[in-house]
Amino acid sequence: MSSSLVTEADLPQSLSSLVQKADAAILSQNVGYAVQLLLPVVKAEPNYLDGRRKLRKASAANKKGAAAPKKLFGGLGGGGFSNMKLQGVVKKEPAAALPELEDLLVDDPYNPQVNGMLYEAAIALDMPETAAFALETIREGHPADTKNMHRLAQHYLLNKEPEKAANIYAAILRVDNTDGEARKGVTNANAQASITRQGWGQRESVRDLLKSKEQAKSLEDDSRKGMTADQLDARLAEWGEKYNEDPQNINVVKKIADLYEQKEDLASALQWYDYAFGLNTADTALASKVQSLRDRVDDQHFATLKAELEASPDAPDAAHKRAEFEELLAARRTRQIASTKDRVEKNPTDLQLRFEYGAALLAGGQLSEAIAELQKAKNNPNIRNRSTLMLARCYEQKGIYDLALRQLNECAQELLGMDSTKKEVLYAKGLIHEKLGQKEAALDDFKQIYEVDYGYLDVAQRVESSYS
Repeated sequence: MSSSLVTEADLPQSLSSLVQKADAAILSQNVGYAVQLLLPVVKAEPNYLDGRRKLRKASAANKKGAAAPKKLFGGLGGGGFSNMKLQGVVKKEPAAALPELEDLLVDDPYNPQVNGMLYEAAIALDMPETAAFALETIREGHPADTKNMHRLAQHYLLNKEPEKAANIYAAILRVDNTDGEARKGVTNANAQASITRQGWGQRESVRDLLKSKEQAKSLEDDSRKGMTADQLDARLAEWGEKYNEDPQNINVVKKIADLYEQKEDLASALQWYDYAFGLNTADTALASKVQSLRDRVDDQHFATLKAELEASPDAPDAAHKRAEFEELLAARRTRQIASTKDRVEKNPTDLQLRFEYGAALLAGGQLSEAIAELQKAKNNPNIRNRSTLMLARCYEQKGIYDLALRQLNECAQELLGMDSTKKEVLYAKGLIHEKLGQKEAALDDFKQIYEVDYGYLDVAQRVESSYS
């Protein structure tokens, strides 16, 4: 934004003394007097934004609990403009409109219409900070006005403040989580913020990274194995310039996402993959990638919380962290169900998606719905065994142990080698046999694992204890 703002130190003595008196009045809670002192200061020096902020806070405090003014527009002190005339003045002579707008805002500081005119006047006068303040004021007084917040977010993007824009889009989603434009906006704003942090718009910094022809050539090489952090940053800088040239190029966006994933910066990778998916919502592979990365980001957070709880189980904030853990887990399950359901509805014949949807439903405790999806997924030979195992878990949780065992036996017979899936199947069988009091059958299941993998879960302890 521009740097034309005026500070208190820049004010002439006559105005700065009024500001000092207003500060003292605010401290003594004499906000009405503070308004009287600050209003002429702001009228005399429109670029004194700190004064405008103080005036607005004082006006709001002064009007708190008071009835709204009967007339929104009209004569003020004999020289006021009508609504229509003031709007015309804003367009033709924005500087002349500012004092009249400030008079109106003294009586109704959060008024959307007047603040909207202040925004238009500030834009016309190249006062972007004041323009943003006008919209922020509307937001403060009307926090559910998403139309205003969209306007504010766009203003921040236009003025190269993407982090602020991302925060506004996130606030919109808290009001209305179905707002697709806000969802795209927060991803795009975060992407732009990432570019700003990396300095991709600064060509000199990119040249510093590409110091030699050999390095430039290596950056063109798509064989990315073993790249150092500096090499990855150099690649990101190069692809960042390509993104600046064409932000809608999905291949460039996916390349940046991939590089962030290699850096193990999963949060940034997720933002870029999510942005790529927004460019092509029909790409089921991208949808799966976004879901997978979101799960990995969640896993990192879960692992951190779990480690903190295990290290300090009696800490003062332990209960809060446990509640946060459960809340995050529930939110993750809900999101996974909604996401996979949406993908299945778009691609109803894709049995892999049916399996993922069934697994999400099982994790969320929606067993009947999960059974229907997993039964369909079994028709895909590539995921037949995994689907059968999931189906058995559904029956087990419903207490239908005979059907669960039937599914597990079917799966065990089809798995010839003792791979990880067969071990999981045999272990699940053993646990069900134990629940049914069938100790010999359970022991037989555990022994099959024991013979090839002594360290698998608690199999060794279960088998050896049976001989005691």
